[in-house]
Amino acid sequence: MRTKNIVLLLSLLAGFMLHGKAQNVTLVVTNLNGTEQSFPMTDEGRMYFENGERLVIDDGTGTPVTFELSEVRKLVCTEITSMDENAESSLQLIPNPIHNSFIINHLKNTCLARVYTLDGRLVKAFEASEGMSVDISELAEGMYLLHIDGQTLKMMKL
Repeated sequence: MRTKNIVLLLSLLAGFMLHGKAQNVTLVVTNLNGTEQSFPMTDEGRMYFENGERLVIDDGTGTPVTFELSEVRKLVCTEITSMDENAESSLQLIPNPIHNSFIINHLKNTCLARVYTLDGRLVKAFEASEGMSVDISELAEGMYLLHIDGQTLKMMKL
């Protein structure tokens, strides 16, 4: 199970790193004792696994930081995107990351929405409308894709 999680994590992080400049990515590592460390990544930043036992984060600004995988409780990767001029007309999920429910903003018409796991399994389908609250408390923590009104949005369930 841990190997599957590591492969999924690498896929997600690679997607963030390849999607845009690394300077738009921040990695947050939470240790078993609950302490967090944040790493804003520069263009030269990278994250990798060493011998399948250690997580190495090199933010591109100095000495890499190493974590024993057995001591890491959670690793979160966030992408900071700029606001574009059409942000008011762009479909939004608020909040995202999501705990139990989210609200859909800027949806022009009522339509079918589908939530998929990253491996393509459909886990929820519902009729969506502007301003509606959607309960996803039954879903496990992780990354999901929401396909709605011809758009696919990334969402993270905490």
